[in-house]
Amino acid sequence: MDNTAADLQFLKARYTRAQNKYKPARIRVLLLAEAPPCSLERYFYFEDVPTQDSLFLEIMGVLYPDGKKRYLASGRDAELKEELLQTFKEDGYWLMDVSEIPTSLTKESLQSFIPDLLGRLQKHIERSTPIILIKASVYDACYEALKAEGYNVSRERLPFPGSGQQKVFREKFSQVLDTL
Repeated sequence: MDNTAADLQFLKARYTRAQNKYKPARIRVLLLAEAPPCSLERYFYFEDVPTQDSLFLEIMGVLYPDGKKRYLASGRDAELKEELLQTFKEDGYWLMDVSEIPTSLTKESLQSFIPDLLGRLQKHIERSTPIILIKASVYDACYEALKAEGYNVSRERLPFPGSGQQKVFREKFSQVLDTL
């Protein structure tokens, strides 16, 4: 294994450990995003993320608005993020990524990760578990493939909650949750 492959395996293992720390015993709703951020110190499941973290903030703002306010008012205290992630877990939510490594580190298309994704889904959820796709590219790459495999995928095409799309994300995410 060359150094690049070893580095990618290390990153993948680091993200998986963080993600699995907050995996519910029974996943009630699966959120499916594109990939970990290009910035290697940021990730939805990392407790200490002092800036940016928009996916985490917007999801928590819809699910736990008071918790998000306390977290931001604290200056993003890592213990408060850990509490929010624990509540997220206890409520049966779990976030996975189509690609387990940042897309900036691979030349592969999002579609090329679908076979691996299907294997991971089979290990973690029932086909009846609601799946919410986050980001237009994730919807475009995954919706038909997941539907064809019999998964319960939301038809709503949610934008990623960044670059001015936060309000649209919050509205659509809330609507999808209301239908579950």
